[in-house]
Amino acid sequence: MPYIMQNMLRRAPLPFLLWYCLAATAAAQPDTVQIGVFVNDIYDVNLSEKSFSAQFWVWFNYKNPELKPLETLEIPNAKEVEYALEFSEEKEGVQWAGKRATAVLKKDWDIRRFPFDVQKMAIEFEESNRDIEAMVYVPDRENTKIDTHLGITNWFIERFEISTGSKKYDTTYGDPVLTQGSAYTNATLTVFIKRKTWGLFFSLFTGMYVSFFISWLVFFIDPVDVDPRFGLSVGSLFACVGNKYIVDSILPQSTTFTLVDKLHILTYFFLLLCIVSSVTSLRIWKNGNPPASARFDQRAWKLILALYALANAWLILSASKGW
Repeated sequence: MPYIMQNMLRRAPLPFLLWYCLAATAAAQPDTVQIGVFVNDIYDVNLSEKSFSAQFWVWFNYKNPELKPLETLEIPNAKEVEYALEFSEEKEGVQWAGKRATAVLKKDWDIRRFPFDVQKMAIEFEESNRDIEAMVYVPDRENTKIDTHLGITNWFIERFEISTGSKKYDTTYGDPVLTQGSAYTNATLTVFIKRKTWGLFFSLFTGMYVSFFISWLVFFIDPVDVDPRFGLSVGSLFACVGNKYIVDSILPQSTTFTLVDKLHILTYFFLLLCIVSSVTSLRIWKNGNPPASARFDQRAWKLILALYALANAWLILSASKGW
């Protein structure tokens, strides 16, 4: 501060000093921009491509006419975005600007509970020019909505919310004034959706369950009929593997252990158990004790069926309840 200014402040009366401090504080406050979103449509929910598409309106209300938040708006999680019908006008001293956007948005789907999954779909907005010391977003919660006629195939829309905050970067982007990174205001519209489950579940896993029950039927075939008894089990194993490849083709690659993996591995184990039981029963028969072999088969099919049903029920209930 120049010496003359310092000297004036020392001699200034108390009311003037208070006014000066308040003015300096007000000048340091960032401009406030209210942001709102109206979602017209959400479509092309694509798990394998890790994306979904949306069409929406975004608008801003602010008082400082020097701001251009519509021009400096970014959608960081968009793969592709197109804008149309842009407008900007002043009403009762408030700047009102907005536009319609159609975007393909990135989404890292959580498939651990698929097809009992609940997902959060986010549309992110970020200021690209002024940092948080110059401008901040506040949400227009009253007017942020989703079209009441909007429906997503195979999903229920549970709720939505808009929130604002800031995103920090470990770079100054070359700004000579900054020394420890930078931060920009952002907003996120989050839509919570839940899958319509049971129809999809049975269409995906019917082949797996049929393969198990075919293998389970071998206990009603005499052990000496080696070809049908072992042929059914081996054929069922290949059918179950094929079903796993079909289900995996509609899901993104994941390193997590999903419900799909658990159910198929469980079925592999019980198919193997059927084969081992068949070998054991055949061995008893070959040792000259057909009645004992028959008793073994009778106990084996009951035990295997009960354990398989209980294990499936536990895994499915855990996934559906989110345990």
